[in-house]
Amino acid sequence: MSDTSCAIVNKFNRPRGGFKAERPAPRVAVQSCTVMQEEHSKNGRSPGGESRRRIAEQARRRIELIASRIPGARALVKAPLPEAVADRLVVVSDTHFGNDYGALGTSDNRKLLVDGLRGLGTIDELVLLGDIFDFWTTTFSDALEQARELVGGLLKLDNVGRVIYIPGNHDHHVVRLYYEEEVMKRLRAGDLEPPELTIPLVADCPALESLRPNGAKVPLFMTYPWHQVSVRGRTALLTHGHLLGFFERSLWRPRGRFLNAFLLKRNPSVGLDDMETFLSPYYEMVAMSTAVPGVVDGRYRFYRTVSRTARLLGFEKEYRVSAFRDTSIEQNAVEIEALLDHFYDEKPAYFIYGHTHRAGMLELPLSGTQAVNCGSWFNNPSDVTGDSDEPRSRYTVVEVTDEPRLHEWGQTIFVP
Repeated sequence: MSDTSCAIVNKFNRPRGGFKAERPAPRVAVQSCTVMQEEHSKNGRSPGGESRRRIAEQARRRIELIASRIPGARALVKAPLPEAVADRLVVVSDTHFGNDYGALGTSDNRKLLVDGLRGLGTIDELVLLGDIFDFWTTTFSDALEQARELVGGLLKLDNVGRVIYIPGNHDHHVVRLYYEEEVMKRLRAGDLEPPELTIPLVADCPALESLRPNGAKVPLFMTYPWHQVSVRGRTALLTHGHLLGFFERSLWRPRGRFLNAFLLKRNPSVGLDDMETFLSPYYEMVAMSTAVPGVVDGRYRFYRTVSRTARLLGFEKEYRVSAFRDTSIEQNAVEIEALLDHFYDEKPAYFIYGHTHRAGMLELPLSGTQAVNCGSWFNNPSDVTGDSDEPRSRYTVVEVTDEPRLHEWGQTIFVP
């Protein structure tokens, strides 16, 4: 794909003044489309030859490193189902309902998002791409209740064909609930074989269905950890993005022998169930900790503990509050290339993800896939406190028709 056929950054039609903040003394920074386009170029949307060569070389080395640790590790996935076809695909991610820094904490802001989606015209698939809820910072019921108005508004849109929910790491507890329910169904039938840890595309999503208002007719589906759809003849692969952490170099260096030994004991290859087995206990530990008095206020206490442990084991060189948070799409390129190599012989046209909270687009040098990051609806704490010289909180939606586009609300509000 040529540079001229890459992303187009647009603003949603919005009332003058953009988002409104109900809290006192908000800090406001107006961002223009020009500023966003310049940042995309700077962060690798159209990287130069040297940058492309560097990404390609690092990706080759990462792929070879993983193959040397676990020969035959690749776990190829099937092509999209024939019925997974869309003329227009729209994606929203990282709303983080339940977190105080969520940008959709006011009714006015939620209405602006719903109205903006209505203005896009017919949407065949509206994908909620993970971290819609933040079960790491509040209880399950509180997070759902805070999302009620937005989810209800989305399910009442008359221009949407269907809504597909793909959980991420902060709302991974939904995946665990589904798994446990499947286990119980099998046990009642006398079947002791455990189900897979992934979720096929199912019309069964109690978490969101419980928020459906009367008269809302948009069909609702759920899948995990990804969804494939053909958009005007080109395959799009959508996943939240937390699985990219599995392809970090630190996990496959010699010091990562604990991880390698764990995987090799189970299977000579590494599939989605292996990744889920490795990651899900940690996600559940963090989510369940919110039920313990005092832990909610500590927010990422368990995340930090595990991160420090990983550093001691040699998996990480430095302590991080949240893996991949605020990293640019160019910084994620090597992991994306490694993931695509691991699961695909025939690469998708688009790889769409969230997780990092940094919107952007980049044509990958090895696969030729167009990587698209959805950004977030989350106020970066460093922007709120003034610790960052360059505000990074932007509210964006991805649209895919003939090509991917990023729609941005033109004004960014930081609420202290």
